[in-house]
Amino acid sequence: MKKKTIPLVLLLVPLLGTLMLDQTYSQRAQRTGEITQIDVESRSFVVKTARGETNILTTESTVFKKGDEEIRFEDLKVGDPLQVIGVRKEGANVEAREVTIRSEEEEPSGNMM
Repeated sequence: MKKKTIPLVLLLVPLLGTLMLDQTYSQRAQRTGEITQIDVESRSFVVKTARGETNILTTESTVFKKGDEEIRFEDLKVGDPLQVIGVRKEGANVEAREVTIRSEEEEPSGNMM
């Protein structure tokens, strides 16, 4: 019995790893646009992109940057052009891992999902 179980386990481990990796990758989200609303109480904001609006949720571990300088949530302003990298959440929500304020001259990079 043990000899039959070992090959089955060896086949399932890579399959499960692939499924978990695929699920993590499919949830990744990137948004490039402009802040249209800020909710200080919930530490969230809305980004308008070429494809519509997305509610951006932040956490204590979200990193905020302006160029190479680290900033705080409180430094965000309506109208700021930015790029958000995070994970998709329910509905039109993205939980931000990194928020980077861009200068007006910078061209958008990445897609505007």
